[in-house]
Amino acid sequence: MAETIATTIDLLRHGECEGGAIFRGHLDVALAEAGLARMQACAGTQRGWQRILASPLRRCRFFAEWLAAERGLPLTLDDRLREIDFGRWEGRETAAVWAEEAEAAQAWFDDPEGHGPPGGETLAALRERARAAFDEAVRTHAGSHVVLVTHGGWIRALLADLLAMPAAAMHRLDVPYACLSRLRVVRDGRRSLCQLVAHNIDAGASR
Repeated sequence: MAETIATTIDLLRHGECEGGAIFRGHLDVALAEAGLARMQACAGTQRGWQRILASPLRRCRFFAEWLAAERGLPLTLDDRLREIDFGRWEGRETAAVWAEEAEAAQAWFDDPEGHGPPGGETLAALRERARAAFDEAVRTHAGSHVVLVTHGGWIRALLADLLAMPAAAMHRLDVPYACLSRLRVVRDGRRSLCQLVAHNIDAGASR
């Protein structure tokens, strides 16, 4: 009889950043003090993490390095955990983009699979690298509890893919700053089942 192996993967979005409401994407902006405090509050309710994987962008890496030092956990930076590249929208205020490029912004919102950010990364490319990083984490750290420190768009794209949701439905997933989601992958021989067991775990709850 094949051994059953359960692997828990937590997805933690970074906190608030400096620069206000802009399309950050690949921009390497700093984590704001309030954002770090929010992530630390969320982490304070969590136990059992055995390894950290993180986007190398500062808004994820800074907290991941702090957490690794605080708990003595191994940390791996993975370029595949970066946010989507927003192309010509990078660094621009979100309100300005919606006002000045309403047609392109609405097309991206309604059909992100067919209409990516102008000059930016396609949803297919984001989803491919997100899934590759997730699958490798499950395979390499089977039976462990791993936390991935990453970005909102990345999390939405991965969850939509894992849950077989239509591409446009990813925008219906609320992924606020310091949002923590939990996935469990159970493997029994050749069979594998991935389940979303919690989403937007309350930072004030003890778990």
